[in-house]
Formats: sequence, C-alpha cells, structure tokens
Amino acid sequence: MTDITENPEERAHRYITSFEQTLQELTPKDHDSLVEAVNIRKVDDAIQRYLKDAHYYLKNNKPTTSLASIAYAEGLLDALTLLGLINGVITK
Repeated sequence: MTDITENPEERAHRYITSFEQTLQELTPKDHDSLVEAVNIRKVDDAIQRYLKDAHYYLKNNKPTTSLASIAYAEGLLDALTLLGLINGVITK
C-alpha cells in the first residue's frame, strides 16, 4: 500500500524518470497512411510538451502540477499503445 504522506516532489521525480525510460523503449509502427503518421507525430509532440511541463513544474516547486502533467503524457502514450500505433509496452 502506498504511503498517503508520500512527498509529491519525490513521486513526480520518480514518475518522470520512469516515463522517460519507457519513451526510449518505444518505436512507431510502420503505417501505410501518411495521415496516420502525421497524427502520431502530433500526439508525440503533445507528449513531449507535457513531459517538458512536468520537468518545469518540478523544478519550480510545483510537484503536484508536475504529477498532473506527466500523467497526461502517460495517458496519451497509453492511448497510442492501445491503438496499436506504436511498438512497446503500456507505461509502468
């Protein structure tokens, strides 16, 4: 069971680090449609922006906002994975 008094800053740091490791292990699948590839790149751009935001907020002493940002990024990544648009595993 998770300690309810967990430090949000520590949690955000661990979450971001784990997410970045997961991102490095994923690769886009080959697609026949140019539109699909463009859309995947748009979602990837959003993921990267949320990740950047997570780092920014953590650095600026807003760990709860950092956690929200990395959670959004993870949700988008999970969606790409569930739709079979990238190779890899669902984030941890």
